[in-house]
Amino acid sequence: MPGTPTPAVNGTSEPVTLSASLGVGIGSAIAAWVAAWVLHLPGIDAPAKVSLPLIILTMISAATFLLRACPAPTRLRVGAIGGALAGIANLLIVASTAVVQPGSTAEMEQYANQFNSQAAIIIPSTVVVCIVAGLVAALLARGGRGQADTRGAWLARLGLVTVFVYLPLILVGGAVTSTESGMAVPDSVTTYGAISVLFPFELMAHPRIFLEHSHRLFGTLAGLVTIVLMIRVLTASSGRLAKVLAVALFVAVCLQGYMGAQRVSERSIPLAIVHGIFGQIVFTLSGVLAATLSTGWRSMTGDDERANTAAKARTIAVVTVVALLLQLALGAAARHLAHMDPPSNGTGHARLTHAGFSFVVMGLLIVLGAMAMRTARSGRGIAVLRRLGAGLHGVVTFQFLLGWAALGLVSTAKEPRPIPNPDQLDTAAPIRVGEAIVTTAHQATGAVLLLLTGITVAWIFRVASARTAR
Repeated sequence: MPGTPTPAVNGTSEPVTLSASLGVGIGSAIAAWVAAWVLHLPGIDAPAKVSLPLIILTMISAATFLLRACPAPTRLRVGAIGGALAGIANLLIVASTAVVQPGSTAEMEQYANQFNSQAAIIIPSTVVVCIVAGLVAALLARGGRGQADTRGAWLARLGLVTVFVYLPLILVGGAVTSTESGMAVPDSVTTYGAISVLFPFELMAHPRIFLEHSHRLFGTLAGLVTIVLMIRVLTASSGRLAKVLAVALFVAVCLQGYMGAQRVSERSIPLAIVHGIFGQIVFTLSGVLAATLSTGWRSMTGDDERANTAAKARTIAVVTVVALLLQLALGAAARHLAHMDPPSNGTGHARLTHAGFSFVVMGLLIVLGAMAMRTARSGRGIAVLRRLGAGLHGVVTFQFLLGWAALGLVSTAKEPRPIPNPDQLDTAAPIRVGEAIVTTAHQATGAVLLLLTGITVAWIFRVASARTAR
């Protein structure tokens, strides 16, 4: 029956509607944002009659997938509430169409933050459409588990959804660097004088403005989702470690946002390097938090054989993390120093050291992956470590090949690549699309590799500490 409480969680009984609605709403909103970003990329720029149906279809598909884990009697309610939450999140990008659309950025001082005559229709209709999409998804959500769920399980899903909100942020941030778009917006907090979510849609047509501004919007979404997750973790019956990590993640996101703003206001390449490195650390921290919220982490039982095997992997795990962070720093330095004006002499040194050290990092990751899979086979085993080990092997191989492809592309580009200021956008050199795609893919895959490594290391330490009680 609708409203039936879920089974007790740590001695309490409460409905899962709010937790499930947050997971469904945020997850479907992320899917809609990614679809909107792809469809409006310069060179694609799909018309509204094409992009809107595809965005809505993407959101329905994501919500349908998530609702399959929801008890069948509550799916309509969760779908409606989740749709409303997604609609509110989607207003952060839809609002750009509800403001006056000036002809150029030069007119922003006069028209910034002014709603147009259609705003009263666009804003509420966005929420209504998202609610309908949530209801449609609930009707389509067949199969799945279909049994009562717990708040803890949905909290784990919310943690996983939060990881996915950082992935497009990392990807778009990498595209900003690869296309020399970091200074396309002159102000650090607003966008040409407008509150970021109210920056006119028509002015995003310039490729570099689109990339820099969309990076800021994804950052706003990531910050809001992080706040929601932290509140849910702190108010739930989660462990102390999860609470500490949730607060740490929130603080890290705030610090990352501050560094991003300061990087623009100070036009600082060193800050850009630190901002790029720290962004991937934040991404990894979100993955470790999601791991601690998972059902497997919380329900793990002791096993001496498995714990002993994991204990032997701890040293190589720590060494691998340190090596990966060093490799990340070298890569960030090579990417950003190349955009200094005049060009930095350190660019070539950082690039070659990054390339040479990749052999060391790859070797360490292969060993770590093998040890993770060995731990997964020890004692009663643990499937997640087997998947993580295999994932490390696959991703590091792909990343290694991408790295050499990226090195070949950037090494053949001999001319300087300074970052154009806002008043130089129309005369700046065109974006090297092929190079930007490969280097951005290399940067994003590196972030995924660090994420997988961080989660693997967390699980190894968790397994090593879970011994049979005596």
